[in-house]
Amino acid sequence: MKLMKLSSIILLLAFYMQAGAQTTKPLFTVGNENIGVDEFLNVYKKNNMGKEIDYSENAVRDYLNLYINFREKVKEARDMKMDTSTSVNNELSTYRSTLAKSYLIDKEVTDLLVNEAYNRLGKEVHVEHILVKCDQNAAPADTLKAYLKAMTIYNLLVKGKDFNKMAKDSSGDPSAKDNGGDLGYITALQVVYPFENAAYNTPVGKMSKPIRTRFGYHIVKVLDVRTSRGTIQVEHIFVKLTKSATHDDSLKAKSKIDQIYQRLTEGESFEDIAKAESEDKTSSGEGGKLPAFGTGKMVPDFENAAFALKNVGDYSKPILSKYGWHIIKLIDKVQTPSLDAYRETLRKQVEKDSRSEVAKTSYINKAKIKFNFSENNASKTELFSKMDSSLMKGLWKADQASGLNKVLFSLTDNNLKPEVKNYTQADLADFIEKNQRKNMMPNDRAIMFGKMYNSFVENSLISFQEQRLDREYPAFADLMKEYMDGILLFELTDQKVWSKAVKDTTGLRSFYAATKEKYPDEEKISIKTYNLKDGASSAAFNKLLAKGMDDNAIKLKLNKKDSTAFSFETNTYKRSQFENENSGLEWKIGSSKTNNGDNGAVEILKVINLIPVMPKPLEEARGYVVADFQEKLEKDWIQSLREKYPVYINEDVLSSIIKK
Repeated sequence: MKLMKLSSIILLLAFYMQAGAQTTKPLFTVGNENIGVDEFLNVYKKNNMGKEIDYSENAVRDYLNLYINFREKVKEARDMKMDTSTSVNNELSTYRSTLAKSYLIDKEVTDLLVNEAYNRLGKEVHVEHILVKCDQNAAPADTLKAYLKAMTIYNLLVKGKDFNKMAKDSSGDPSAKDNGGDLGYITALQVVYPFENAAYNTPVGKMSKPIRTRFGYHIVKVLDVRTSRGTIQVEHIFVKLTKSATHDDSLKAKSKIDQIYQRLTEGESFEDIAKAESEDKTSSGEGGKLPAFGTGKMVPDFENAAFALKNVGDYSKPILSKYGWHIIKLIDKVQTPSLDAYRETLRKQVEKDSRSEVAKTSYINKAKIKFNFSENNASKTELFSKMDSSLMKGLWKADQASGLNKVLFSLTDNNLKPEVKNYTQADLADFIEKNQRKNMMPNDRAIMFGKMYNSFVENSLISFQEQRLDREYPAFADLMKEYMDGILLFELTDQKVWSKAVKDTTGLRSFYAATKEKYPDEEKISIKTYNLKDGASSAAFNKLLAKGMDDNAIKLKLNKKDSTAFSFETNTYKRSQFENENSGLEWKIGSSKTNNGDNGAVEILKVINLIPVMPKPLEEARGYVVADFQEKLEKDWIQSLREKYPVYINEDVLSSIIKK
């Protein structure tokens, strides 16, 4: 429901976007409110974005009328104090939080990260690694122990120890037992950012010193760098072969895939065979089609065979992967788009990737300088003394620091919204109590307190900045006004028009009664159908009918010995139904036809009535009636608004906009 409402508001705003800036040249007045020509022009241009703007008199006046309607509706909503309601402001707060996120980042650093990621996507790096595990929240002693172990391995490698053997013997990556630490080719945005940096910054044939990620310490060796192979989409036919397969199982699987390949060479449809024979149940229903993928997404044997296909429509010979046999068909090949075309998609990926921490850290550091961040380490140390083991259990209570209320740090704004705000020990204590979790790592009091303190500082800085976005960024303030106006417009229109048309059943019925001729039904025909069991029943029916007996009397007579000998029913059809279903009958009373069925059964159809065009019943025409009723409510509402808030248009200013 929320999503539907937001979509509706956005659609409304597509027509009615505010410029925010007033001018000394009012274009029109609504009640006592002046709306400047620059504001209207800004809105008009936005509404015509992406196409040539039509400044003809008809186009400008039509849009001006729409905009006046909008301004009057919003003015009434504000006069009704709807902008002060809790529900409206809660909703606006939700939109504000979402919008603010795009302002509360270091855009310059993010742009650099986007450019870096794009450039790296053009290359693929073949890497091996050895991992010494170390939890990202490990205590200093454990972190040092892991680092020293990684350095010992590194020094042994420098002295000539075999990298793959060391990976199998010493790496904390479980896959190293099988692959000797070889991860194959990777590209940007596939691994955590510090690992990616090591991969792209280490020369071919060399290895990095131990680098820290959230998994531990890695030693990264670069074997090769090649140009990106882009993205492809394929279909495949799969014959499963598990690790536990017997020799006979292997022979059967090989025989099956060879037979399938032979059928393909003889011209059978790849997709049809995939649907019938492929053992990949997730793709067989779609002819074997797999989602598009790039380097590092599939097992190497499959991936290499897929990228080796040159032309769309080509298919491979059977290839064996660790999962079984595949025949792969190329259906699409896509190179990385230009940076301009890919920028927004890439920005979203960067913001979700671990490298976003770089932009966040940069933003926080700049905010500290901007707002003269000043902290009191003595107060911080004093509060830390009140922490005990309950902190790691998620059970620490703020009243354990009762009486402590010294300033921890302060933020000062001398420009946007002048203020000096102090954040106290009590504020942090309350934050810790509300944000602690059970079994949090690390199991170290000092580290956990430090993490909670840093999180509190970050949240405080972001909140302090968020409160000033309207002053610092006019575009943000304008957009928030647009959202508020959109919410007010939606809420009031719903009350006056949309929901009212549905809920006011009396009004709807009265409207229908006055306008029902607008909802004509098709002309109709009534057809009586007689069903006779056999020829004897049919003959008897005709004799009784000739004697003038009515249908019910005939039924009693014919069904006296056999209740299935005779039945009849009457149905009414619209003209379109009649023409589709009753060929052989004429559109006139008395027209009839006889159909002979199985086992001598007879069916006689006869036209008994023609019904002229009449209005549809309300229930049948409800959708159209509600829409028209809403339109009437809207017109009546706008008329009442014109009377309540008289409109004056400055024709001289309007003439300056219009172009012949």
